[in-house]
Parts: sequence; C-alpha cells; structure tokens
Amino acid sequence: MHPLETRDVTAASIIRECTERGKGVETNLGKALWLDTPMIELIHGEGTIEKRIPAMMRMFGKYGIDIRKEPILVYPTLHYQNGGLEISDDCATGVENLYAAGEVAGGIHGRNRLMGNSLLDVIVFGRNAGIYAAAKAKETASPEKLTLAHIEKFNKELEAAGAASDVASPMLLPHYSRKK
Repeated sequence: MHPLETRDVTAASIIRECTERGKGVETNLGKALWLDTPMIELIHGEGTIEKRIPAMMRMFGKYGIDIRKEPILVYPTLHYQNGGLEISDDCATGVENLYAAGEVAGGIHGRNRLMGNSLLDVIVFGRNAGIYAAAKAKETASPEKLTLAHIEKFNKELEAAGAASDVASPMLLPHYSRKK
C-alpha cells in the first residue's frame, strides 16, 4: 500500500492484514498492526517525526511512548472508514442550517478525503463554513429558549434500544496505553 493512499484504502489494507491474512497482534480490543514509527527516522533522518508529526509525538509521549524509538499499534476506527458529510461549495450539508468542514466533511475530494489534506480542509473550508453559517444565522430565527432536552431524549432512546454505554468517546488511545 502506498503511504499516501486515501483513508479507505489504508483502512482496508490494515483490516485485510488482520482478518484475511491472519496477521496482527491480539490486544484486549481486538487485533492491530505494528506501525514501525522508528523506521520513519531511519529512512528520513533524526528529527523527522518531531518535525512532521509533533502532535502525535506529544500525544503518545504523555503515555510514556516515544514513537521515535517504539513502534505503535494501529487499527482503523470509524473515522478512517466513513466518507464524511457531503457538502456543497458553500460548506452546507443536507441538513438545514448545518455547515461542515475539515475531518467531518468528505465532499471536497468526493466521498473520501485524501491523505494529508485535513489541515487545508480545516483552514480553507472552515473559514468558508464560518462565513456562510454566520450569514445564514442572521436570517434564521432561533427558538425562544435553548435547552439540552434533546440530549436527555437521545440518552433515553439509547437506553430503550439497549445501546446505552459508559464508554467515553472519542477514544484517542487504546486502553493498553492509558494511565490508570
């Protein structure tokens, strides 16, 4: 798999390795693959990870994992498998008064975001979504009193469907790497 493939191809490749080919490392959350992050520095030189993916390095560092020296376990989550919301050129979705940009939107590049374009999406389309949403808000009447009753209603619907859960979302790191 080419490292700059679209997210669906990347996710499918990892899933295929863990299921059809029977590879992968068993974790308490299912199988995962090792991502050889130290190899990045061996190929591209010392300091590459800190320069190119500093947020990821800091995030794992908080859990005592130095991705410059230790590989990390990876497996695609729904984030990598969905195409995102389809948006128009003014960042509007199919839901009235809802505008979207960045990782949640898939309409800019078709239904699948190209690898490495999320920052561009956030900056360019985030600004556009804000401009168009602000203009729409000026002409849109709001309810007299805003409440959080819809959240309580949703939680009751989850309970009635037997789908209620105490799992916090989103899960940034798997359980095996979390501090207790």
